[in-house]
Amino acid sequence: MKPVRRTVPASCLLALLPALGCQEVPESGQRLDSEVNAAPVTVTDSAGVSIATTPNLHALDLPELGLTLLHSTVDDLDLVEVVGAVLLPDSSLVIADKAAPNLSFLRPDGSLRAQVGREGEGPGEYTDLSRIGLSGDGSLFAYDRALRRFTFLDHEGGVIGVRRSGCTAATGEAVPLADVSEQGFIGVLETRPDLPPGVQRGPLFLVACAGTEGSFDTVGEWAGKERYVASNRWNAVGFGRTALYDGRGDHTVVGTNDSLDLTLYEGTAVRTRVRGGSSMRTVTAREREEWTDLYLEMFPEVARADRRRRLEQSEVRDAYPSFGAIKVDGGGRIWIGDYAKLSAEQRLWTVLGADGTPVGSVRLPVFRPDWLQIREGSITGRALVEWEVTIPSPVHELLDIAGDRIAVLRKDEFGREFVEVYEVGMP
Repeated sequence: MKPVRRTVPASCLLALLPALGCQEVPESGQRLDSEVNAAPVTVTDSAGVSIATTPNLHALDLPELGLTLLHSTVDDLDLVEVVGAVLLPDSSLVIADKAAPNLSFLRPDGSLRAQVGREGEGPGEYTDLSRIGLSGDGSLFAYDRALRRFTFLDHEGGVIGVRRSGCTAATGEAVPLADVSEQGFIGVLETRPDLPPGVQRGPLFLVACAGTEGSFDTVGEWAGKERYVASNRWNAVGFGRTALYDGRGDHTVVGTNDSLDLTLYEGTAVRTRVRGGSSMRTVTAREREEWTDLYLEMFPEVARADRRRRLEQSEVRDAYPSFGAIKVDGGGRIWIGDYAKLSAEQRLWTVLGADGTPVGSVRLPVFRPDWLQIREGSITGRALVEWEVTIPSPVHELLDIAGDRIAVLRKDEFGREFVEVYEVGMP
């Protein structure tokens, strides 16, 4: 793999719109020149917790962060379903591919050093590879959701430990986010309790899990994913609100996108709260139709009529959620991704410091994952296996951030996934 080093303005990342060159095409909800005015973020201290407030995140007058493309896997790795990537302290990169399932170790220049892992249940084997990250002592961890097992590895890919997680509840399973160690972790637990008909939201909990038996303490609670309950079945809500979350090192960020509402934790202690207004972007009739068509395309043709009937019992929101993705780096900086329109090629990311102070913004190509994976054997007659109990925070384009580097998930014109690493020009 040959490293590629090219400096480009963030707004010119895409070669997807060649006729437009490097002109910025504002998306609905992204900053227009007329909107860039006095819309400051005010940061105050409340008993040691930073409170950052802004009336309109999109109207902030922030410097656009420059990006330098360092290397890409597009020509050298066959990636099918990337579920995570980690930038190690020496700037090397580890990519987790759920379909393989394995971990690819890339050198700082992007060349492949090793691929480790295979399907199975033994040490270094995975059945449902769902998350990777750095543990509290700096080692790499890979989490197998089906086995509910952590595998700890050194930075060369060698297995140095295995531990099963018992942190579950009757209606869900904890997703590990931060402070992962042999003793426990901090994660989120989203439940699906029995609820009456109508639009409902089960709660999402931030929990501190400890021990192999999975005892846990609740750190915080939020409203989870919107879904419409009808005839004891869950139906999707178009442009529905949800709770989003991310973690790295000892930092966790969790929030709901009804409005700009985020909380940054360091360990189990609240460090920063970010608060802002709700979205003012209207969902048009055309966008409602486009969302419906894309949703139905997830299912086999024989199931679409039934799914359409179920959608007619549900709802489509008339306004966009306030944001669509979040990310936190090891230093606690918060990256807030706009809720990208279905036709958008780019997403605006706003970067806040660990205390909520604005740092800058960057536009990245939108990565659109498959909304629902229907695997072989999941269809019996007309019956479909429903979504799994735990609802993961949506996969998006920003895989990891470490220092001045970011790892970005992309798709080519054939739908094949690849990863790019950029150097970010932080102010």
